[in-house]
Formats: sequence, structure tokens, C-alpha cells
Amino acid sequence: MDKRLELLQRLLDANGGKVNGKFLIAVAVVAVIVVIGFVAFRLILVDMILSLRDSR
Repeated sequence: MDKRLELLQRLLDANGGKVNGKFLIAVAVVAVIVVIGFVAFRLILVDMILSLRDSR
């Protein structure tokens, strides 16, 4: 946990404590990609379970 805090402190010091727009957009894009990947994984998993149930 201490390493994460130190990394965050370095990032804030490098930026002067300011977060620019490009960084926020990059974080938002990564978050959207992660959510879409999670939803796709869940849909594939549900499809596999339903196909196993139908095959019996």
C-alpha cells in the first residue's frame, strides 16, 4: 500500500498537483474499455452456461 501512495505522490508532484484534460480522458477511456470487457465476459459466460443446460 505504501508503494501505491508513493507512486501517487510522485505523479501529483510531477504534475504540480494538477490533472490535465488528456489524463482524465485517458482514465475515462480505460474505464469504459474495462466495463465493456467485463460485460462481454459475463455475456459469454451466460451463453456458455445456457448452451450447457440446453445440451442435456
